[in-house]
Amino acid sequence: MGTIRRLTDIQLGSIGSTKILSITTSETLYQISSGNRAFEVSNPSTVANIFYGQSNLTTNSGLIIGSSYGAKFWDTIADDFQMYFRITSAGLTSQLIIHEYRGNN
Repeated sequence: MGTIRRLTDIQLGSIGSTKILSITTSETLYQISSGNRAFEVSNPSTVANIFYGQSNLTTNSGLIIGSSYGAKFWDTIADDFQMYFRITSAGLTSQLIIHEYRGNN
């Protein structure tokens, strides 16, 4: 089988900002800060998965960021990029750690 290679923008520079979002079963909107062009989300919870996607997420729908420091990374995005986050189980709260990257330009 051939090698699969994905080019990633390695010119992201330093972290522009770090945010902590508190996530519950209500949807929480996240929008990247102006001037940043990549971000990474980490879920430190040991008990809850986080779902993400467009609005109107239902419990156990959408894409998952796993518990115990599951993470996702998005790059080459625009200033108006936004998405929603929601926790899987009622009565639980989790914090997401978000690092936003500015780039070198």
